[in-house]
Amino acid sequence: MRRAAFALLLALSAASCAGWDRSQRTRVTASHLPEPIPDRLYTEQGIASWYGEEFHARPTANGEMYDVYAMTAAHRTLPLGTWVWVTALDSNRSVRVRINDRGPFVKDRIIDLSYGAAKELGMVQRGTALVELRCSYSERTLREQLGYWVQLGAYEDRDRAGHLALSLEEEYPNVRILSCGTYHRVRIGPFPSEPEADCLKARLDEKGLSAFVIRDLLPLSNPQGKRGRSHR
Repeated sequence: MRRAAFALLLALSAASCAGWDRSQRTRVTASHLPEPIPDRLYTEQGIASWYGEEFHARPTANGEMYDVYAMTAAHRTLPLGTWVWVTALDSNRSVRVRINDRGPFVKDRIIDLSYGAAKELGMVQRGTALVELRCSYSERTLREQLGYWVQLGAYEDRDRAGHLALSLEEEYPNVRILSCGTYHRVRIGPFPSEPEADCLKARLDEKGLSAFVIRDLLPLSNPQGKRGRSHR
C-alpha cells in the first residue's frame, strides 16, 4: 500500500513538473516573438549655414519677423513650426530650433540657422558646419503627407497676391493663395514629385517669374482650396 502511495506521489510530481515545463516553454516562445518595428524618425545630414543682421526684423515664411537671437532656422521641406535638434558632428554640440522660414537656396546646404543658434553650435566664425538634423516627425509621415509646391511670392497686401494669382490662373488651374497671419503666398500645386515641380519652376523662370520649390504638409495646403481662401 505504501508502494502504491509512493508511486502515485511520483506520478503527480512528474505531471506537475511537466505542466511547469510546458508553461515555461510557452512563455519563452512568446518572449521571442518579433516586436513591431517603430517607424523611423526623420534624420538628415548635411551642411548648415547661418544668416544674420542683414535679415533681422524682416519677415520669415510663416509671417514672423526674423530675430537673429531667437532659436529658429530655415529649411526647404520640413513643415513650418517643426522643432528640430541640430547637432554639429565635429563637436557633438546640439541646439533645438524651430523652423519658421524657407531656405537655404544654396546648393548642398540643408539648413540656415539663426545667428543665435549658430553661436550655440560654435560655427559663427567658420560660417558652415556638418550637422545632423532630427525631428519628431517620422520619415513615413513626411513621405506620405508632404507635397511639392512652386511658390511665386508672399505678400502682406492680399490684393497684390490676388492679382498675381489671377494672371496665372488661365494657364495654371491649380494656383492657390495660402494665407497665414499677415502674409498671403501665391503657390501652384501640390505636385506628387519634385521633378514635376522643378519642371514648372523652369518654365516660370523662362518667363521671367521668380519661383522656387518647397514642400509642406498637405493638410495645411488643402488641394481643394481655391484662390483667396485661407488654409490655416
